Amino acid sequence: MERRTLMLGLSGAALPLLVQATPRRALAQAGGAASPSATLDAAQHREATLRVGSLAKQASQLALQRASHPAVKQFAGFEDAEQTTIAQVLTNTQNPPPAPLDANEVATLRQLQAAAGPAFDQAYVQGQITGHQQLLGIQEAFLRGQPGMGTDAVHVAMLARTVIQMHLTMLGDLERALRA
Repeated sequence: MERRTLMLGLSGAALPLLVQATPRRALAQAGGAASPSATLDAAQHREATLRVGSLAKQASQLALQRASHPAVKQFAGFEDAEQTTIAQVLTNTQNPPPAPLDANEVATLRQLQAAAGPAFDQAYVQGQITGHQQLLGIQEAFLRGQPGMGTDAVHVAMLARTVIQMHLTMLGDLERALRA
């Protein structure tokens, strides 16, 4: 248990450095400034969360079919369900279409499709770590710009942030299990 506490502390200290680029990217795509204290408005938050979530969902659907490690398949099921729910909430539709992926995200998905066996599992987990770091950065950039807790969008981002943090811990455990 002490090791997990230490890992959480270390990952929490390093996480802001790892995710700073995503809010800047989302802001840049939306025409905003790119600074470490950047914020996202509700529309930027929604768009960025749906886009990165769409990649996570598509990769997870692939992992449900192709992962060889049972824990990777289990996580993929959780992630697929989570991204479906987040997209339903953010779009207020029962069956939201996947958000369009940018060229880098399409390339990431293609690389994953080319992998097989344990290499697939490792690539999937690493991709999910990167995606979850991006999603965490998006939630934090949005929440940073909010004056209070009075909107549904803020509540969704707060809940998403907590689940993303839990998933990052789970993914770290999976990554270590796959290396063992």
